[in-house]
Amino acid sequence: FGNHEFDYGPEGLGKSIGVAAKAGRVPTVIASNTSFAANDATLADLQRLTKEGMVRRYQVIERSGIRFGLFGVIGKEAIFYANGGAVAFTDFIETAREMVKVLRETEKVDVVIALSHGGLEKGKDGRYTGGDDVHLAEAVPGIDVVIGGHSHTELQEAVIVNNRTPVVQTGVNGQCLGELVISLDGAKLSIDSYTLHPIDDSIAGDRAIAREIEKLKKR
Repeated sequence: FGNHEFDYGPEGLGKSIGVAAKAGRVPTVIASNTSFAANDATLADLQRLTKEGMVRRYQVIERSGIRFGLFGVIGKEAIFYANGGAVAFTDFIETAREMVKVLRETEKVDVVIALSHGGLEKGKDGRYTGGDDVHLAEAVPGIDVVIGGHSHTELQEAVIVNNRTPVVQTGVNGQCLGELVISLDGAKLSIDSYTLHPIDDSIAGDRAIAREIEKLKKR
């Protein structure tokens, strides 16, 4: 989750995901430092979705014998702007350390990927060297890749933290698709390539979705 997911409060967020889930298959939401445990009516839908596995603290995906562990955190600044109501947010650094320990030691994953709605900040030299996405990688060296958000930064090159962990971000509004290719040799990680692919009118849209959009415009 990012801060804008809470624009209509936790009740609005729960209803939105619930409607999407009924309409068809939707991706699992990975929210590691977001808790809906409070006894509050506005959290009912989110509590149900968590129980059903639509919202999870982490997820493991296996491809070609490689186990990828994913967790998701909302950063300190983003929490400040979130209309969370009865939702509790734990410290994103401490939560990340907990998630890495679980994924490495219990789930035995090969690669740990953090989905971070934290943001990037420029240093005095004009390079992106700060922000919660970078602080996450600095503080938790067990993370292999940080896929960031919040600051709407269209990074043309990955930010390398601790001489190892790439931090990437693709901008805003789905304007780019990021492609990061990494190699692992034991614990050693190297970046083969990082590319932003523009999503523009040179790519044909899905016809069924386009028809639905046109119907909505007419209405």
